Order: sequence, then structure tokens, then C-alpha cells
Amino acid sequence: MDVIKKAGIMTGAVIGGTIGGTVSVVGKVSKINVIDEVGTSIIQSSIFTGSIAGEAVSGAADMLAGKISGNNEILEEGWQDLKGSGKQVVSNFITNTKYVLKNSAHVAHGIKDKDVSKTIQGVKDLAKLVAVGAITVGAIKISESGQQSNEDEIYK
Repeated sequence: MDVIKKAGIMTGAVIGGTIGGTVSVVGKVSKINVIDEVGTSIIQSSIFTGSIAGEAVSGAADMLAGKISGNNEILEEGWQDLKGSGKQVVSNFITNTKYVLKNSAHVAHGIKDKDVSKTIQGVKDLAKLVAVGAITVGAIKISESGQQSNEDEIYK
């Protein structure tokens, strides 16, 4: 059922490209880097969500087909896809929790040390997470300020 997996990724890319691409262009035109980064993160998050959804639906379809046909190999393949998509969701949750904790610490240390730039950067990064989470439904991929995230992680 690789077709379903690919369809999930393509759907995520189309939705993310439309919404995130628009946001990114606004950021580039207005020369506001954080808006451009939000747009890029929306694209990545949408593709990632589509990938997870495609894998889950593919797994469910394989399990159903395997059960109906009595083919244990297809049934097992479907189960592995479902487990894989579940692991991706948990991994994404952990990654985003670490991101929130790290940036919250930057804000706290910035306030404590009276370091305005550190405080502002932490707040910007937290705001990106909130913005991307509000616009996308599902998994969230955030590019750290000034850095591109590893896009290969999306397809693991």
C-alpha cells in the first residue's frame, strides 16, 4: 500500500506548500525572518503529518486486507506500519516537549541574566511553535532560528 503512503505525503506537501508557502513568501517579502521560518515549519509539519497519516492508513488497509485474505505476511506488514506511525507520533511529541523546555529555559535565563536578546529569541521560538501548532493539525516540525531542520527525518 505504498500508494497510500505517497498520497499522504503528497497531500501534506500540497496543503503545507499552499499555506506555509504563502506565509514564507510574506516573511521573505517583508524581510521578517521569523515569519519565513514559520512558513517553512508549516510546510515541514504538513508533510510530516501527511507521512504519518499515510503510513497509519496504509497499515490499517494492509491489516484489513491481510485479515480478509488470511495472508499473515500482509497482516504483519500492516501492523509494522501502524506501530511505525505510532512511534513517529511519540517521537515528535518528545522532540517538541524538549524544544519547549529548552526555549523556556532560554527565556528564564534571559530574564534572570537580564539578557534581552536571549529572552526575545526564546519567546520567538516558542511563538513559532504555537503558530505552527495552531495552523497545522498533527505533528509539528520546527526549524530552529537560523537553522534548517534535517528534512531526512521527515521520511524515517
